Amino acid sequence: MARHERGAAAEALGELESAADRLSDWLQANIRAVAIAIAVLLIASGVAAWIVNARQGAEQDASAALARTRDDYLSAMGAAPGAIEVPELANREAASQIRREYERRFGEVADEHAGTVAGTLAQLERARLATEDGQEEEATALLETALGQAPAGAVRGMVLQRLAQRLEVAGRWEEAAQRHQDAAAVAAYPLRGWALADAARCRASAGDPAGALALYERLEREFPKLKLPDDQSAEILELRAVVSEG
Repeated sequence: MARHERGAAAEALGELESAADRLSDWLQANIRAVAIAIAVLLIASGVAAWIVNARQGAEQDASAALARTRDDYLSAMGAAPGAIEVPELANREAASQIRREYERRFGEVADEHAGTVAGTLAQLERARLATEDGQEEEATALLETALGQAPAGAVRGMVLQRLAQRLEVAGRWEEAAQRHQDAAAVAAYPLRGWALADAARCRASAGDPAGALALYERLEREFPKLKLPDDQSAEILELRAVVSEG
């Protein structure tokens, strides 16, 4: 038995040595191609690390610019140092002028840092100021721009829902429903369940009871613990009655 095991081991060792010899011969014959491949891998690794560092640096720069602009806006509106809420000035014309000025400044941050999370948030601030100043169509257009520049991730879901809300105000229910659905499809967005519920509500408002019910039933499957408001719970019952009758 021992002799058999030694024989098997020797045979295995011989196969490994043979394989090593073949590998050595192949490397020698293809040394240039191997060297190029290794160089490409090293360069790719270095580029990847550089990209990660560059992105981190870009996000930090964008965040700093956004924070400065936000602090300046709060100060211009008369907020106390360290405040996070925007006070309402008694002089409405002065408040409107400040909003217009900072809509421009937030826009500069958004343009300079397009493609970053903070740049996208600056565009959202710009759209919010436009809304507060009564520029409804401009606010919607700014949100469309923000969507085009938003990086992948949770901030994209936020932009989609903000845009959907503006479309709701304009009575564009089908478009609003689709934007809410798009937000629900962003895996990193923490409010996916609520986005889906909003999509269902907008489908119902658009006159699509079957589509709305399908979304509500999907919501029940995917987010069974989500507690809907009473009016939406009642809407589900109404939709089931309408769809069953149809």
